[in-house]
Amino acid sequence: MDFSTLKKALTFILTLSVFFVLVSNLSCTKKTPSKDNGVVFDTIQENKTQSIDYKKSKLNCNLHISFVYPVAWNKSAPLADLQKRFIEKVFPSLNANLSPKDAVSNFSAQYLRDFQAIPSKDSFEDDDLLEDENNFMYELNLENEVLYNQNGFISFVVKNTNYEGGAHGSNSIYGYVFNITTGKFLTEEDFEKDDYKKNVASLLAWKIAEANGLTDVAQLENNGYNAVDAIVPNENFTIDDKGITYYFNEYEIAAYFIGITKVFIPYEELKPFVTSNSPVTPFIDR
Repeated sequence: MDFSTLKKALTFILTLSVFFVLVSNLSCTKKTPSKDNGVVFDTIQENKTQSIDYKKSKLNCNLHISFVYPVAWNKSAPLADLQKRFIEKVFPSLNANLSPKDAVSNFSAQYLRDFQAIPSKDSFEDDDLLEDENNFMYELNLENEVLYNQNGFISFVVKNTNYEGGAHGSNSIYGYVFNITTGKFLTEEDFEKDDYKKNVASLLAWKIAEANGLTDVAQLENNGYNAVDAIVPNENFTIDDKGITYYFNEYEIAAYFIGITKVFIPYEELKPFVTSNSPVTPFIDR
């Protein structure tokens, strides 16, 4: 074997050795893979417009619904039970026992009937009315979004943007975590240690202050937020395999211009305040 051939052979062996070392290291540090829940989702879209004639104007209503719901589940439990869990969080409770399609249709029809029943001559001043019929006096956007669907949990949010006249509309977001193992929604009570609310309240305040470039939580009160004591865990949260996200809606802890406040807390920071046998412990101990 000449020198050139030997050099190529040694280079190949060295490269191969490095490759196997890298693969070995990766396999040692790889975390347990996430387990899919076997739940498949679909979406129902509903877009409707309704008008009421009033003098020279039209009072308009615009409705948009985007409802994400489960259509398949590889568990023995009835799919209808899981669908009901989603329906009852997105729509009023009277729709809970309907099919997803009927729930959307029923809510939509009722919303438009309520709009048509508005006594416009008593509810609107002349200077509120718009000659341009393309402008909407009433508008509702209602939608939900699945954020996490693994390891026995389904996290989703319900978002609502509503305008019924006035200076501005309202926006809200509510988070829910469905525990497939128990068939119930996760609450703080399922994982909190003693003084959870007190300790996590402090953590939330610091997270919000840092996000606003502040070095003292007391400064929040001069930057649109209410009293710091008002920032407490509120059962409005979602989880994933990295941590928990809390949601605070308009006016809940701050002035309207602040909008919705979202706060993410990694599990490593939450760990001291969570019971050792809680449903989220497997995430923390990874």
